[in-house]
Amino acid sequence: MRIGILTRDSHTLLNWELRIIEHLKNHSDYELVLLMKDGRLNQPDTTSLFSKISKVLKKKNPIGKLLFYTQMKIESSFFYKRPQTVNKLDIDQYLKSIPEINLFPTRKGFLDIFNSEDAEKIKAYDLDVILRFEFNIIRGEILHAAKYGIWSFHHGDNAINRGGPAGFWEIALKQPVAGVTLQQLTPELDGGLVIDKAYYSKHWSFVKTNMMLTENSVNLLLKNLRLLKEGIYEPEKSLVYSNPLYVAPRPLVAIKYIIHFYSRFGSKVIERVTEKFGVRVCCWTLFIGKGDFMHATLFRIKPAELPKGEFWADPFLYKHHDDTYVFFENYSYKTKLGKISCGKIENNTITNVVDVLDLDYHLSFPYVFEYNNTLYMMPETSENKRLEIFKCVEFPQKWELHRTAFEDEVVVDAFFHTDANKQMWLFMNKLSAPGSEADSELYIYKVDSPELNNIESHKLNPVMIDARCARNGGPTFVHNGKTYRPSQSNTHGIYGRALNINEIEKLSIDDYKESMLTTIEPNFRKGLERIHHLHQIEGMYVFDAAYRRK
Repeated sequence: MRIGILTRDSHTLLNWELRIIEHLKNHSDYELVLLMKDGRLNQPDTTSLFSKISKVLKKKNPIGKLLFYTQMKIESSFFYKRPQTVNKLDIDQYLKSIPEINLFPTRKGFLDIFNSEDAEKIKAYDLDVILRFEFNIIRGEILHAAKYGIWSFHHGDNAINRGGPAGFWEIALKQPVAGVTLQQLTPELDGGLVIDKAYYSKHWSFVKTNMMLTENSVNLLLKNLRLLKEGIYEPEKSLVYSNPLYVAPRPLVAIKYIIHFYSRFGSKVIERVTEKFGVRVCCWTLFIGKGDFMHATLFRIKPAELPKGEFWADPFLYKHHDDTYVFFENYSYKTKLGKISCGKIENNTITNVVDVLDLDYHLSFPYVFEYNNTLYMMPETSENKRLEIFKCVEFPQKWELHRTAFEDEVVVDAFFHTDANKQMWLFMNKLSAPGSEADSELYIYKVDSPELNNIESHKLNPVMIDARCARNGGPTFVHNGKTYRPSQSNTHGIYGRALNINEIEKLSIDDYKESMLTTIEPNFRKGLERIHHLHQIEGMYVFDAAYRRK
């Protein structure tokens, strides 16, 4: 696939832009054949100092912009530095080998209008796709200079948020998530042909949210480039847009944001201090119920009693002989690490709790399963950057490492699902970008067995990029002949804020479709603010929920 980039000089490119170039460089399926730069930057600036000062003073909203950009500078300098994961020298040397042309569009306000001469220069390179890292709103024949046009990110959901700054208005307007739209440009501002969309959890810092959006969206582009190569390309027209064009905030909005930022920062400092005095912040605990979760009344269920200095989360039920046990993450506020513990369930209480897997890295999500009459556990071992499967040697306390996979990848919340045709699938979430969370991307693999000798990636991986429903919230279960996947709703900047129940409607190596049946909010008991995991077996279920403080 022949690709060109509308770009700046490499030393001014951001990390996410460099990551895209690095991917093109390292994958033989793509050929970067042309760099297109702004030739106007090489022309002498004849504007007088008086004219420049006058232009600044005439700009709209100077006070709001000053407040906002000053705060942005403070955040990026002292709180959230942007990641640097790419070797800039390597990329710089690579780009020197790529042909380069200068373009000379006419500037009219926010428009860059390209003439037919610029478009003809580009057409000579027979490009499949042009990626946009540079220039303002693009007009002219250049929009058709590549076979599949110019691809550009709008770091926002263009159905509800056009303009910018990217990641700010989602916070100011208290939107649940922050969207990204990958589009093929048309003359309409942020209203091009929609190639794909993604939704990410936002942060209370604009700079952090902006960083997460830009870094995470790289995978959205790479996924769709891969699909294009396989002949899958069906962009859709943007839907009607009824909101205003968002711009830099006015003074009152900027001041509200600044107050919001420092109040949230102050509350985080207070939380860390109170933890030292034994107050458990975001304290997860387990709830055990009999019967069917799909028809449960949650306020009737009492939480498990926790020892001091711990929380319990990510529970999995397992029947051993005539008894039922629950495996769970046992997190220590002192060590800041989780271990795997197991307890026996008696009269809806958890007794005889013992530690079954305690390593020198964080453990959680202890998915336990049987295969060929042997008990296995596949806990989350993301801190060790691989998938690990343990075999039970002596129940419940003795386990040994049996198999590893996905080396050097941050894999979380993985489980196996066997469909009606006895085909086994591996569901997991992954960390896709530096400085982010593994909340947005769902991956599926067709596997031979838990031995993982044959792993085939789903054609659409990641099959979902959506913080509202992508992250697994427990293994699949069957109810009334239908298969359901619990998932987390990571919205409003809160990890594990709510629990979704999603019906799996289609699953093949080429296709995946699910629909959301219901979302369970943590409203059933005073003090709860999160619920994010469910395990259902015949006649019993267990879920976790978190108190803000305990």
